[in-house]
Amino acid sequence: MSHYLNYAIQLAKMVEGQTGLNPPVGAVVVNEGRIVGMGAHLQKGGKHAEVQALDMARDNARGGTIYISLEPCTHYGSTPPCVNKIIEAGIKKVVYAVKDTTLPSEGDDILEQAGIEVIFRPQSEAESLYTDFFIAKNESIPEITVKVSCSLDGKQATDKGESKWITNKAVKNDVFHLRHKHDAVLTGRGTIQADNPQYTTRIEEGKHPIKVILSKTGEIDFDLDIFQLRNEPIWIYTQNKNLKTNIEHVEIIELTNCSIENILKDLYQRGIGSVLVEAGPTVTSEFLQSKFTNELILYYAPKIIGGSGNYQFFQSENIFNLSEVPQFEIVNSQMLEQNIKLELRKK
Repeated sequence: MSHYLNYAIQLAKMVEGQTGLNPPVGAVVVNEGRIVGMGAHLQKGGKHAEVQALDMARDNARGGTIYISLEPCTHYGSTPPCVNKIIEAGIKKVVYAVKDTTLPSEGDDILEQAGIEVIFRPQSEAESLYTDFFIAKNESIPEITVKVSCSLDGKQATDKGESKWITNKAVKNDVFHLRHKHDAVLTGRGTIQADNPQYTTRIEEGKHPIKVILSKTGEIDFDLDIFQLRNEPIWIYTQNKNLKTNIEHVEIIELTNCSIENILKDLYQRGIGSVLVEAGPTVTSEFLQSKFTNELILYYAPKIIGGSGNYQFFQSENIFNLSEVPQFEIVNSQMLEQNIKLELRKK
C-alpha cells in the first residue's frame, strides 16, 4: 500500500465518531514527492476531507495526486460534490481505497472525462471503516455496537444485583474511548435504576455521547445521577403519553410503538449515525436477536459468578436449534491487563 494512502486512512480513523450521518474520510495531496495538503471531514455539514486538503495545497495541488480513504462524492448535499473541487484544482491523479456504494453516480467516470487518472486501490483497513456506514445509510438506521462486560460464565451481575466492578480499570478506560467514538449511548430504564451510571467519557478532550434511555412505561427516577449532568442531552423513548419533565436537557420522545426498529429510525432522522448499546440483559438480548447489531464487544473478567441465569447477558424465551442461533465471527482480540476484549461481527 502507498504510504500516502495509508496516511489518508489514518486521518479518517482519527475522526471516526464525530461525523454524524456522514462517513469519516481522510485525504492527502502529493506533488513531486511532497505532501502539500491534507485534511479530514471533521463534522457533519463541514468541509469534506478532499476540500480541506485542496484548500491547504492551493496552487501546489495543480498537477498533483490526491489520496483519499473513500471514493469522492458526486452529489450536492450540505456541500458541493468533491469531484468538482478536484477537477477545478487541476489534480492529475486520484487514488482511493474504498468504493462508495451509496453514491448516485460514478465518480470515476466524471473524473476520467475531465482527463484525470483514477486508481481504485482496495484496502481492508479502510473497508472495515465503512462497512457499517454503508449498511446504516442504505437502511436509514445508525451503526450499532453492543458492549457487554461480564464474567467468564456470561454474568453481568450476581443474583443479588451486584455488578461493580466485574471487569477492571483497563476495561473501564477502553469503554470511555468506545463512548467517545459513538454519537449516542443507549440503555434501559432498569439499568440506570440499578446501577445509577453517568455514561460519561472521562478521557482528555473526550466527546460525551447523547444518552438514550428506553422506558416504555415511563417509570423514570429523575433524581438519578445521569439527570444531574447539565448540558448533556438525554433522550427518553417511551409509550407513556403522560411522562413529563422540566429538566432542560432532557427530551421525552413518545412513540406509539417503542420497537427497536422504530427507535433506531427515529434516531437516524435526528442525526445519530452510531449508537453504543450499554444495557442490562433485557435490552442487550433484544439487540443481539435483532438484525440491527453490527458489532458486539465482549469484555471478559477471569471470574466465575454462578447462581441463576437472571443476569446472563443473553437471554431468550425461545429455545433455538443450533443452526438457528445468532452467529458471530471474532475479528479482533486483546488482553486488557487480566481481562479479555473480544470484537465480533454478526455473520
